[in-house]
Amino acid sequence: MNETIASALSNEEVKDILTKFVQTNTVNPPGNEKVLAQWIADDFKKAGIEAEVRDMGDGRANVVARIKGSGERKALLFDGHLDTVPPGNWTEDPWGAVVKDGKLYGLGASDMKGGLAAMMHVVKAIKKSGAALKGDLVFAASIDEETDSLGAWDLLKSGGLDGVGAIVIGEPNYNEITICEKGALWLKVTTHGQTSHGAMPEKGVNAVIHMNKFLDKLLQYQFQYTESPILGKPTMNIATLHGGFKTNVVPDRCELTVDIRTVPGQVHKDIIADFQRMCDEVKQEIPEFMADIEVLSDRAAVETKAGDDFVRLCRGVQQDVTGRNPEPNGFMCYTDAAVFLPHTHIPLIVYGPGEQHMAHQPDEYIRLDRLYESVRFYAELAEKYLID
Repeated sequence: MNETIASALSNEEVKDILTKFVQTNTVNPPGNEKVLAQWIADDFKKAGIEAEVRDMGDGRANVVARIKGSGERKALLFDGHLDTVPPGNWTEDPWGAVVKDGKLYGLGASDMKGGLAAMMHVVKAIKKSGAALKGDLVFAASIDEETDSLGAWDLLKSGGLDGVGAIVIGEPNYNEITICEKGALWLKVTTHGQTSHGAMPEKGVNAVIHMNKFLDKLLQYQFQYTESPILGKPTMNIATLHGGFKTNVVPDRCELTVDIRTVPGQVHKDIIADFQRMCDEVKQEIPEFMADIEVLSDRAAVETKAGDDFVRLCRGVQQDVTGRNPEPNGFMCYTDAAVFLPHTHIPLIVYGPGEQHMAHQPDEYIRLDRLYESVRFYAELAEKYLID
């Protein structure tokens, strides 16, 4: 690593940044990320780095910072989210940032304020080093990843990814290289009937029975897919079923929700069409059958190919920094990559110091040795991508 960059890196400083992040409450809902976004922007500006706070209303804001390069190469984007889930039954103070036994405890420490803190520190260190960049180094921290990814959508639609050649998202994955993630398609199917007195069911149309007919079709449904060597097969979870409101009334409504996790190559609109086809088949058998389908969430499965030049570069950096070089892995859940990749096809990896198993858990923590290791990875990656 460039000696001037290496000398600008500080374990104590990145820990201080993470402490500030954790001590700032950004629980979503409601989020209130603007306070932290403004602090980040102000701190970058003190270091001579241009930064913009993008106000999104209701106390929420993205922040984007940039060190400009010569333009010879495309930009490298370090990306993450500011919000956290609500705390559960903690024994530690969720916003205390207490350090014990080499671990920093706090809400969001792993998911994913640790990754963001490391990225921010590296951007400041590279600025301090005075290194001449051949492309821009961009830092983006956005709102609302834990719900609807409103911040990622704003970044995409506002042109925040224009000129970007590669993306690193600092979500928790034990400092490994993640190149793909399953998609999520959540559907709600509602069957409609006609109420009648429970003593005269023949005068009504039972929506629960009709839902049962649809379920018979659904349980026989076979996905069309190509198995992913990393993510495996798609899955379907029949999650909730609600029908009727009183024992002596024929139910006129029944709702079913389904959580489908897809693999790269599957087209969600085709799955939705299959659900409609199954409804049509039931209607052919039962003319009074009525149902509608609502899309509750739609996140595409995404991947960057293992042979991509950026992935190979990242693997080389990982080998240099950690001495490890395992095969890239995948996420069974989704990140903001599901917003970016379907619209840009920019090479992207997830690499973050957080403990994946600690995400959304009481007494969440991050190992400080992993935090410091991620700093070295991000710094060397930026050097090789933008300087060498």
